[in-house]
Amino acid sequence: MTKSSIQPPISSGISGLDEILRGGLPPSNLYMLQGAPGAGKTTAALQFLRAGVAAGEKCIYVSLSQTKTELESIAFSHGWTMDGIRVEELSASDSVNGTSDQTIFQTAELRLDETRQAIERAIDEHKPSRLVYDSLLEIRLITGDTPRFRRELIGFKAFLAKRNVVAILLDTQNGETMNGEEVEGIAHGVIRFHKSLEDYGGVRRRIEVSKMRGVPIADGFHDMAIREGQGVVVFPRIIPGAVAEQTKPEPHKIRRCDAGQYVWGRPGGRHHHARHWTGRNGQINDGVALRHCRARPGRKRGSVPLRGAARDVFSQVRGTWDEPAPFLRKRQADHP
Repeated sequence: MTKSSIQPPISSGISGLDEILRGGLPPSNLYMLQGAPGAGKTTAALQFLRAGVAAGEKCIYVSLSQTKTELESIAFSHGWTMDGIRVEELSASDSVNGTSDQTIFQTAELRLDETRQAIERAIDEHKPSRLVYDSLLEIRLITGDTPRFRRELIGFKAFLAKRNVVAILLDTQNGETMNGEEVEGIAHGVIRFHKSLEDYGGVRRRIEVSKMRGVPIADGFHDMAIREGQGVVVFPRIIPGAVAEQTKPEPHKIRRCDAGQYVWGRPGGRHHHARHWTGRNGQINDGVALRHCRARPGRKRGSVPLRGAARDVFSQVRGTWDEPAPFLRKRQADHP
C-alpha cells in the first residue's frame, strides 16, 4: 500500500476518543465496543452515527435489543434527533414465523439465518458508510456454540469489508468474561467502557482502547463522563513523554536590505510586514522586526520594542514612519 492510497481516519464523534486514537478510527473496518449495561455504549454509538450524518454519510443502526422509540428517547435526552440515521429493528427471537412447530430443522439455525439475511438486505438496500450493530448478545444466545458464533462474525466482517462499511458492534461482555470465545481477534479494534461504584462518591466511568491495529494509541484508562447535551465526554490521560514536541521559534533573519524595503518579521509568526529603516550600510544588525505599527524612537508598539540597533537607526534617520527624511525619499526614487 502506497502512502497516497492510505485513507485518513474517520471521527468517532467523541473528540477525546479521537485524540486517544491519534485522529480517529481507521476506515472500512469492524470494531467492538464492550461494556456493561449502562456504561454508555448506545450513547457513544449514536455519536458515531451523528458524526457520519454531519459528514454527509449514510448511517444505519441495526437494533436487535432496543426499539426505535427507545433510541429516540436516548437521543432526545441529549437534545439530539435521529435525522439521517435509519433504524432497522430486528427481533432475533421472533424473526422466523412458526418456528415453534419445526421438527426437522433446529429453530436456532433458522432464526440465525433469517436474522443475517435481514441485515444483509438492509445494507444492500441503503448502502451505508457507517453501521452500528446492537448487540452481539442476541446472536451469541441464538448460536449457543462458540465456533458457530466466530464463523458468523468472520462472515459478517467479510461482507462489510466488500462494501467499505465502518461498523461498530456493541457487546455486553468483555475479555474477562468471553468464556474462551476469543472474538476480539476478529475485530480491527476493541474499545472498552468501564463503570465502577466506589466506596464513596458517584459512579466512576473510564474508557480503554485495548486494541487498535496500526494506530499508536494512548494506552491505559482514560476518564469519561456522560453529560446531558454532550453525550460521552472523554478526558485523555496525560502520559509523560507523549506530549508533542513544540516547535522552537526561529530567530529573526539577519539580511541586507535597502532603506525603505519591505521585509518579513519573525519566521513562523504573524506575517505582518513592516518597513525597516536601515543605516548607511543597509544592514539590520540585530534583526529586530518592527511590525504592526507606526514606530517611533523609544516607544513600544505592537509586539516588539524598539531597542539596540533599531533605536540607533531611528536616531540617525530623522523622519516619521509615513514621511521619511528627504535623503531617504530621494533614495527611494532612485531605487523604486
